[in-house]
Amino acid sequence: MSTKLDLYQKVIPLAHLGVWERNIEKDEGYWNSVVREIFEVGPVYYLDLEKTIGLYSDAAAIRKLIDNAIKTGEPETGDFQITTTSGNIKWVKVYIKAGFEDGKCTVIYGTLEDITAQVTLVNSLAEQQEQFHHAFDYAPIGMALVSTRGDWIKVNKMLCQMLGREEQQLLKATFQDITHPDDLDTDLQQMHQLLDGQIASYQMDKRYFHESGNIIWASLHVTLVRNQQGQPLYFVSQIQDITERKKHLDRLQADIEERKLLERERTQALEIINAQNERLLNFAHIVSHNLRSHAGNIQMLTDMILKEEDVDEKNELISMLGINAVNLQQTLLHLNEVVDVNATGAESLKRLNLVREIRKIGAVLSGSLKQASAELSIKVAPAIEIEYNPAYLESILLNLLSNGIKYRNPEKALKICIQAYMNNGQLILEIEDNGLGINLDLHGQKIFGMYKTFHGNKDAHGIGLFLVKNQVEAMGGNITVESNQGEGTIFRIEFKKNVA
Repeated sequence: MSTKLDLYQKVIPLAHLGVWERNIEKDEGYWNSVVREIFEVGPVYYLDLEKTIGLYSDAAAIRKLIDNAIKTGEPETGDFQITTTSGNIKWVKVYIKAGFEDGKCTVIYGTLEDITAQVTLVNSLAEQQEQFHHAFDYAPIGMALVSTRGDWIKVNKMLCQMLGREEQQLLKATFQDITHPDDLDTDLQQMHQLLDGQIASYQMDKRYFHESGNIIWASLHVTLVRNQQGQPLYFVSQIQDITERKKHLDRLQADIEERKLLERERTQALEIINAQNERLLNFAHIVSHNLRSHAGNIQMLTDMILKEEDVDEKNELISMLGINAVNLQQTLLHLNEVVDVNATGAESLKRLNLVREIRKIGAVLSGSLKQASAELSIKVAPAIEIEYNPAYLESILLNLLSNGIKYRNPEKALKICIQAYMNNGQLILEIEDNGLGINLDLHGQKIFGMYKTFHGNKDAHGIGLFLVKNQVEAMGGNITVESNQGEGTIFRIEFKKNVA
């Protein structure tokens, strides 16, 4: 079994602890291998007391430590810097105890420990802390250490300047006290997410109250410092004043909104101009095309009156002429509405009884219908009313009916049928004739084109159907055609839903 001395000699090197002893009277000493390693001397070589003290950077301090140990008889300890025999700088912890015989110190002994690594680490941490405090205090942005309860622990000069408050004044408050209430919930919510470990940091733009009462906009970035056990210690907040940037952005946004408003106004103005141009175009076409129908019918009735000898028949024609004069006057009134520069889409609409409007156009074309011996049948419920532009509806009906008369088949009696019905909540109007018809395979793609004619009539101008399509679509509807050459044509108008 090992003796206590053997065990001691085995364990001491494991702890890397130097053990030494010095006989004061004989100046003889003992160093274990660890002491020799620290001083960087050979296995048998050792230094006398004075030379050993000479290795210490502060020789006076180590002498004082030895004197105190001898004087008091109590153990003494201290940390010292040495320069080894090889010229290396080290830090050591010295432990000294004096031994006495007959009241006289005869020996000093103790331990020597290399603490270079620990001192270097402590110095490094101290240096880093000093650098942190310097960077913290003189940072060009506001910085603060905030407790988990929201109290200011430490604030730098820039933050105090930014908020217009003295350091002590700020330290007595919490960040909640000077945060704008509209931003507080968002800030607290993210702070709790940070404490719960859901996020590593957060950033937000928020408002603070300046001491003067003004609002300061700031960009806030927050991180959380935890201890080695992961427990939250405090928040590190970086706060940058962005008030001027916000004002600049607000001005830019205001400029953008102003430009958008101007663009909307310009667009609305263009829409009004385009609408007026459309009205003027329709006015021109109605004047040049539709009024000819009125004028032609009046002239025809006048000629028929002059030639008619039967008194009753002549009186009927005179009555028809009077009705046409009234209708012409109403058409002129409608045309005035078409070009009214103050009229909007809604103001140009009137509640119209569909049967009454169809019969009115029948009266306008009465002379042409009578001359052609045409049969006009109207299958429209008397109760149907629509919200429509009167001039447009008159023009649509007049063009489609006059086309039916103009392009009748000379080999059979002309029949024109007008009917209306509802289809899935949508009003449909059909005008069908048994006239010449149109070859849709040949002309289908251009039937509603301007200046397109299909039967070679010398008085055809190709405006009527173009005008009809333009007016139907202007009112939100759609028009289609079915036709077989030699059999007749059906024009089908689908009015805009909810127009009836």
